[in-house]
Amino acid sequence: MEAPPPPPPPPPALPDDVVEEILLRLPPDDPACLFRASLVCKAWRSAVSHPHFRRRFIGLHRHRAPPVLGFLHNWKDERLPDFVPTTASPFSLAAPDRRFWRPLDCRHGRALFLSDDRQETQELLLWEPITGARQGIPVPSAFRCDWPTAAVFCAADGCDHRDCAGGPFGVVFVFTLDISPNADVVTSACLYSSETGTWGKLNSREYEFSMDFEHHSSVLVGRSLLYFLSDGGMILEYNLGSGELAVFRPPPDDYGSDNHRFNLMLAEDGGLGVAEAIDFQLILWKREVSDGTNARWVLSRIVDLDIDPCTLVPVLGFAEGANAVFVKTVGSLFMIELQSEQAKRVCHNHGFCNLIPVVSFYTPHSRLQVPGGEHQDPAPRLNLLRRGGQQGVWEEKSLELAQLLFDKGCKAINEEDLAHAADCFRHVLEIRVRRYGGLAPECASTFYRYGGALLCKAQEAANRSGNVSKRAPNEESITPTTNKDDCEEGANLRGKGQTDGNMTGDGDDSDLDLAWKMLNTARVIVAKSPEKTMEKVNILIALAEISMRRERTETAQSVTTLKLWRSWNIWLGLTIFELSI
Repeated sequence: MEAPPPPPPPPPALPDDVVEEILLRLPPDDPACLFRASLVCKAWRSAVSHPHFRRRFIGLHRHRAPPVLGFLHNWKDERLPDFVPTTASPFSLAAPDRRFWRPLDCRHGRALFLSDDRQETQELLLWEPITGARQGIPVPSAFRCDWPTAAVFCAADGCDHRDCAGGPFGVVFVFTLDISPNADVVTSACLYSSETGTWGKLNSREYEFSMDFEHHSSVLVGRSLLYFLSDGGMILEYNLGSGELAVFRPPPDDYGSDNHRFNLMLAEDGGLGVAEAIDFQLILWKREVSDGTNARWVLSRIVDLDIDPCTLVPVLGFAEGANAVFVKTVGSLFMIELQSEQAKRVCHNHGFCNLIPVVSFYTPHSRLQVPGGEHQDPAPRLNLLRRGGQQGVWEEKSLELAQLLFDKGCKAINEEDLAHAADCFRHVLEIRVRRYGGLAPECASTFYRYGGALLCKAQEAANRSGNVSKRAPNEESITPTTNKDDCEEGANLRGKGQTDGNMTGDGDDSDLDLAWKMLNTARVIVAKSPEKTMEKVNILIALAEISMRRERTETAQSVTTLKLWRSWNIWLGLTIFELSI
């Protein structure tokens, strides 16, 4: 009997330039396609996350408006994610948790949040949705009031605002104070510059009425005029060049509407506009300057909508750069593209009062950014994800993807592909934290694995630079003993045959810093459990190792290391005692 013929050889791999050309053709309005492509293999992940690819991807679509990826909101329902996608396929961004941060604005690749008003000191948080980078901006105590607002914008000269994240930016903070019961109300605005890191001159004006800003965000006209709509219906103008403030009323209510039905937008000519939704129609107004000083509202267009049910309620948000508005009916939320007049159902009406659209071209990024330092909340303030209905299907698929990525991360550890392992665990962490919460026991193994992969990755970088020394006394391989989400009981996070080394500062310090945060969060989670004693020991050993390897002063290093090794000895003693009985 003759032996079967050998199988045909596998087809040759596509050249890198051909793969890039294919990936560039993926639809920009369905970002999940690029995200899934980044998970195929290391080469594809490296290609789509490279800045060169992003520049080419945006350039290829330079003649079209950036897509609306989704929106941020303030509706306090824990079943809803902090970021709600509007894309065709399930897609998510790790937005700051709205339990701690109130979204105020999103423009030019940056979103702006204000910290919870119950805290002693307030802070603004700048978040770049595409890169994940976050930056805190302290708010002077003199600015504190009940319902302030703020706007963010790109401050780079000549920027077309299609990819301006990471550059200089400005923030305008607006607030109202009652000086005394018998005095007029003072409304003030102040400009913050990222280039100087300071707040500028405070500009104020007295009015007979107070202005709160809970239900509306801002709109930028040209490069110099910011407009804010107060809850009472008054429109505040802030001139970025002169700092001058002006207040005027919205369009007349001839159509039987009230102030709460209006929302700011950009008119077709690029000037200030206002949209309101009544019954079957979307009413669009524009502010027309007549003689350079006086201005009046002119009816621009009436858009007839074929939406079921057709009774519309207030316009909730305007997507700058995409020329779209969000409106809600009794049971649904719709996004309406003003140019085509097409309406797209986004989700159920959950009682939203204000939406902050996120408009940008999406390409995957290689790093998860978390806010704060060691002395802040140890859990990254990522959003919760508890969904029902169709959203529940997305959640189930996301959890399946998380387990798949977790297994891939474990395999990458054994194959010594530490960068791939860290990337896999990062995506797993985003999904599970949104599903279970930042300090949930279900997330402990992922925080631990991600931190361990980052630690080994940083150590490998230091070893390549030639800074290898003897192993620290009693140093163990980082071996998790976690729940069913782990792929192999006792898998070595260092990988097969990887050497140990002591870093002297030439490795990737950012990996070490992030590893510390991840492992410290895992420590906080497992500390609440009377079980998992050995896991507590392993985490403390990893933290002690990071402490010894980070660039610190000799005194600070000694104190921190001593505390961690003392904790390790305590837990080790408890473990031996438990085993002995």
